[in-house]
Amino acid sequence: MRTFQRDTPQFVEGFRAQSSTSSCVKCISKSACLNSNLDIDRRERLTTEYTHQFKVKVGDAIFHQGDPIQSIYNVSTGFLKLEFSLSNGQHQVTRFASNGDLVGLDGIADGRHHLDAYALTDGVICSLNYVRLQSLIQKEPMIQKSIERALSNELNRAQEHLFSLGSHSVEEKLVYFILELLQKEGRFKSEQNYLHLPMNRGDLKSYLGITVESLSRALATLEGAKFFRVKNREINEIDYHKLVEFLDLTLEESGQTI
Repeated sequence: MRTFQRDTPQFVEGFRAQSSTSSCVKCISKSACLNSNLDIDRRERLTTEYTHQFKVKVGDAIFHQGDPIQSIYNVSTGFLKLEFSLSNGQHQVTRFASNGDLVGLDGIADGRHHLDAYALTDGVICSLNYVRLQSLIQKEPMIQKSIERALSNELNRAQEHLFSLGSHSVEEKLVYFILELLQKEGRFKSEQNYLHLPMNRGDLKSYLGITVESLSRALATLEGAKFFRVKNREINEIDYHKLVEFLDLTLEESGQTI
């Protein structure tokens, strides 16, 4: 894992050197990204005005808390983590983002990011120039609708996560997370009985609001009940339907669905 450092001009120039005009039509995440509402003609014509792709390596910083917002970012491939940090070194992972997810919306309110975003895996990110997006909104209402939808989805996701943190047992939190990940990755692959977790247990326990010891016990309990098998970051032989049944009562009571 690379040492996380604040962006330098050289690092930014490195991003630009790797960048290329996006090819939204060929992107595997095109059905889930900000540009998914645009028809093929608009996607080919407009996205080149505000979208550039760049490659990231494990540990690369996408943006830092306090950075001015210059772009918002769509994950084309790979995994990111977003976390809130305090000056005393404390931090809380607030989200894991993957294919099609939009990040950087936290900077819209006051022009500065309130989170740190790092790459958990190698991947490809689409940088959407925020100033150019704002100018195009007046001419292309579909872009504004896409941003509004993304903001609403982010709010709904945060509310569901808060519900899970406050209402689920440790095992339920873990099952809910695995089901969410399976559902998300199911859009891009057919296999539903295997996951490779890109995050370490420290990041996962931070996101779930539990201790590493509680996470280890929950994994052992669920493995013992034959929900899945675990080896390091590999979760295989996942019984998807058994996981869903495990949460049925909780989800019915809350009115949520998986």
